[in-house]
This record gives sequence, C-alpha cells and structure tokens, in this order.
Amino acid sequence: MACLSPSQLQKFREDGFLVLEGFLSVDECVALQQRIGQIVAQMDVPPHCRTEFSTQEEEQLRAQGNSDYFLSSGDKIRFFFEKCVFDEKGKFLVPPEKSVNKIGHALHARDPVFKSVTHSPKVQALARSLGLQMPVVVQSMYIFKVSSPSAPASVYPLYNGHSALPKPSSPQAAGILVKLVGERVRLVSSG
Repeated sequence: MACLSPSQLQKFREDGFLVLEGFLSVDECVALQQRIGQIVAQMDVPPHCRTEFSTQEEEQLRAQGNSDYFLSSGDKIRFFFEKCVFDEKGKFLVPPEKSVNKIGHALHARDPVFKSVTHSPKVQALARSLGLQMPVVVQSMYIFKVSSPSAPASVYPLYNGHSALPKPSSPQAAGILVKLVGERVRLVSSG
C-alpha cells in the first residue's frame, strides 16, 4: 500500500509537495496512455465547442469564462485545445490528435480505466496517510505537454497559491499529479 513514512509526511508538510517515484506501475501508466489514445481517436467535438485552453488569466477568462462547454465540464469528459490549431471556422489546422492541450474534468468518474487507477486501494491509502478524513476526487485531467512548431505548448509551473497562509496540521486539499513517463507522482497541498 502507499502509506507515507513519517519522514515523507514531514517533507510534504514542510514543502507543500512530495515526489513519489514508482507510485504507479509501468502497466498502470501504459493502460492510461493507451486509453487516452483511444479517447482522442474517438473525439468528436463540434466546432462551436472547440475551446483553446490557456493558463494566462486574461486569455482564460476570454476563451473559457463565458463558455458553457468549459463551465459545465466538471462532470464530463471534455477536450481543450492548444492555441492556433483552428482556422476561423473552427476547422483543424493540424491533425486532431496533435491539437489537444488537455482532457478534463471527469475522467476519474466517467472512464473505467481512469476510475480504476484513481480509486485504487493504493491511492486511497495515500489519501488516508495524508490525514484526509473523507477524500473526494473533484476533477481529473490528462494534460498533453508535447510541443511542435505548429502547436507550441506552454508549460507553467504549478504552485501552492495559498503558501502565504498558515498551514493546517493536515491538508484540506491535495492534488495528485501523475507523470506517466517515468511513473512519477507529485503531491501538491493546497492547504
């Protein structure tokens, strides 16, 4: 099981994150990668729902802030795209499988492969070892970070936006970020 050692838990509390090498097995990573390939191959997003994803606040509000496709995505599997991959009519300028920035936000609830990993006994044990009393998965995403000249991906660091606030003795929220290449997991606290 994935119980944290006292020194790992202390490091997590001090730093606000913890890297766990080998948390997911190679087989689990391959299964997730293959499944996302199938999901992308079956992607059918109408042109009026083709939202370019941005982590820049102004662009995000403009592109997604009033988009029902984005705002109602919490309990669905939805596709969000890189910049400059559509023409003015919403048609793809690059192969569709190369255009996706991320898929969210309910893979953990709607897809059986993602659900089995997200709700696995080792993830549950990890949540318990963090002191989470009744953990709930509120969203899941698969983020693509492959750059090409026609669709450059911008990667911005994730950070604990509440780091200036006093930290509770146990986290109230935690994100589990999984890097599928290398089977690396990074836990991030949001205090």
